[in-house]
Amino acid sequence: MPSTSRPTAPWQPARLHVYGIYARSRATRVRDHRSGERRSRTERVFDARYVVDGWEFRYGFAQRGWAEDFVRSLHEGHARGWPFDPAARRFVEPREDPVEDEPLTFFAHAVEYVARKWPTWQPASRRNGQRDLARACLFLLRSSAPELSAAERREADEFLRRSALMVPKPDVPEQDDDRWRAWFEEWSRPLAEIGDRELQDFLEDVRARALDGTTRALRDSSLRRTRAVVRGAFTNAIKRRLIEWDPWSGVESNQARDHEQVDPDLVMDLDQVFDLARACRRRDRRAESFVLVQGLCGPRPGEAVELRRRDVDLTNRLLTIRGTHSEIPARFFVEGETRQRPMKGRGARARRHVPIPAHLAELLREHLAGDVAAESDAPLFTTAAGARLNLSNFHRDVWRHAREDVFPRSSPLRQVRRHDLRHSAITAWLNAGVPLKTVQAWSGHKTASVVLDTYLGVMRGDEALGRARFEAMLEARRMDQ
Repeated sequence: MPSTSRPTAPWQPARLHVYGIYARSRATRVRDHRSGERRSRTERVFDARYVVDGWEFRYGFAQRGWAEDFVRSLHEGHARGWPFDPAARRFVEPREDPVEDEPLTFFAHAVEYVARKWPTWQPASRRNGQRDLARACLFLLRSSAPELSAAERREADEFLRRSALMVPKPDVPEQDDDRWRAWFEEWSRPLAEIGDRELQDFLEDVRARALDGTTRALRDSSLRRTRAVVRGAFTNAIKRRLIEWDPWSGVESNQARDHEQVDPDLVMDLDQVFDLARACRRRDRRAESFVLVQGLCGPRPGEAVELRRRDVDLTNRLLTIRGTHSEIPARFFVEGETRQRPMKGRGARARRHVPIPAHLAELLREHLAGDVAAESDAPLFTTAAGARLNLSNFHRDVWRHAREDVFPRSSPLRQVRRHDLRHSAITAWLNAGVPLKTVQAWSGHKTASVVLDTYLGVMRGDEALGRARFEAMLEARRMDQ
């Protein structure tokens, strides 16, 4: 170790040695989102430890992946001959005239952030991230930015999604791409000037207004996803020391959690499931078995689309659910990625077995005989032309009309989703008295507590049963005395 004091100004180092990434525990104080009380929590920190010209440095990260990215940037900066900044503890790209540099705008950072994260994101994350960052780019503008009409906002949003926030970039740019790129470069708000007030206003705008300015009431779960995506971009900026503080620390979060439970108004009883299935059959005879499989056996819509002939065991009346089919547009897939996905939160070979009720077994027997190819891996549900069933087309051509045929205009079930068929099935199992661990195995939830927390509001009869058993215990005790 050199005897001189550590330098404070950037210099051109000769040697870099990275010890590695070390995990350690750190005690911290956090505020409970329910009670508001502060409590202690132990969290893991991943330190990147390295030596530059004999001086030791350490940089801590909340996730190992961030630390690995930082180590790669150290090797890259040293290989390129960049100077090392001891205050930033990293290599910095030399600037010819840093005094005249324009401040980094949110638009420019969003473009670079998407390019960095695209290879590590799943296709659904790419689509959602592109959508939410595009909306943020349209809102986080300078106060002097000109107001855009509804048509111009749609045009700008299309440019952001198709070109600016897309990897890879389109081979043939549209005629107005250069104009919109120059517009955002001029009017996008500098990243360092975005505070908690601008971000709070952004969330309120997303909640209350659609892209074209029409009013709406966005679901809290959708707003949380938007918040997480945009906050991720700011977290990346902090890790790269593009900004010195986190403006999201002053933004109010949604503390209400009731929406995470299943909405009782959107849970159908078995009679309603059968009525809806028959209404779907009037539009397409294949649709009845597709709806009943979800409403009685509980697969997710994507899992139902992925079912094959080999997954139906009519002898033992068992349905094997192996995974799900992604319907994300092809432009969000990179080379080597497929639309087949394992079950949620499970490995590639995981599967679960769900019993097939007798009525559904007879319907599936007819369906297999007349509408499914003979190969064992043939899709169980297809279109009339034999193509894989597309959920968006099914909603447009069958599901939407069937809801209108079965449920009156005043009923909340007019808005029932295909995924609510799964909720209806699991609710029926619980209310029928199926043991909780069995329900967990059939539904594919990781833990029984998740099942309870999610379906607590739709379980029926437990209170009356509990009171009756308690009264019976008291009566037995009285008789024994």
